[in-house]
Amino acid sequence: MKVWELASVLPKGSLAPVYLILGQEEYLAQRAYQILMQTIPEEEQDLNIGQYDMEVTPLSEAVNDAMSIPFFGERRLVFINRPYFLTGENKKVPFEQDIDSLVKYLQQPEETTTLVIMAPYAKLDERKKVTKVLKKQAVLIDVNPLQENEVRNYLDNELMQAGYQMQPVAFQSLLERTDAKLSLIMAELPKLFLLAQDDKLITQDQVERMVSRSLEQTVFDLVEFVLQKHLQDALTLYHDLLLQKEEPLKINAILLGQFRLLLQTAVLKRSNYDQGSIASSLKVHPYRVSLALKKLRYFRVGDLKRAYLGLVGIEEQLKSTNQDPELLFQLFLLKYTNQKQSA
Repeated sequence: MKVWELASVLPKGSLAPVYLILGQEEYLAQRAYQILMQTIPEEEQDLNIGQYDMEVTPLSEAVNDAMSIPFFGERRLVFINRPYFLTGENKKVPFEQDIDSLVKYLQQPEETTTLVIMAPYAKLDERKKVTKVLKKQAVLIDVNPLQENEVRNYLDNELMQAGYQMQPVAFQSLLERTDAKLSLIMAELPKLFLLAQDDKLITQDQVERMVSRSLEQTVFDLVEFVLQKHLQDALTLYHDLLLQKEEPLKINAILLGQFRLLLQTAVLKRSNYDQGSIASSLKVHPYRVSLALKKLRYFRVGDLKRAYLGLVGIEEQLKSTNQDPELLFQLFLLKYTNQKQSA
């Protein structure tokens, strides 16, 4: 079930005994949380809502609360947050988690309680008994990162409901500057609404003024310049990053990461993985995979490998010598270009 389905289903029926909110898109997780919170009257929330963080609180406290009867109300709502024990992570906490008590509760939940397990993870450890029981008993709310087309549809709907329009070029720019991450988009949208409140039209200029680009996005431009042999543009951008006090090792690490993503995407694409499967396998946002797939239409894998190995060489020299980073990058570009021309 998606969050928007939860919003439409709840007014028509009763709450389920157990919900599992699973995924890493924070905005969607918060929307699901707010929708469920609204099922308890505001005047009853202090008495009938429990919040438990499993990284600082024993699970037994949450289970005991879920087994309690409501105070001056019809229903209790108990949230279990960051249930690391549902994953393969071996987190150290100063107490033993009583997993059996949760399994027992899930098999026979309290009729007047709704237990909500908020799991901000890409996936759970399906081998564990508690996970198997939870998946069987709970209503699953999927809050994993949306595909690009889903983000576009969600944003279109938000704009329509607010009575705003956005220039197509501004729309695309907003996606690029936020990496199509819904949480980032929804954080920027109120500022854009305020800026465009007179004519209700969000322009490219407004997006560029209000939504800043991250270092990773700037380095993505650098990748483009390298692959297209735009040497002067690449050197100028690299120089600008150094003037902005960005660390050469950090710049190089992000460059390596971008080329690694391109290579990994190329390998998985050859094995007939689709965009969603690639994103899941590499544990990256689907929009980054979408951009990588578009780039792979124009560049050969051999060129990507040469660039990657050249950047590995820069990293080794940056760590072991005192050579000028800008000179090292310039030599890398010259060598890479010559290799590509002779290929």
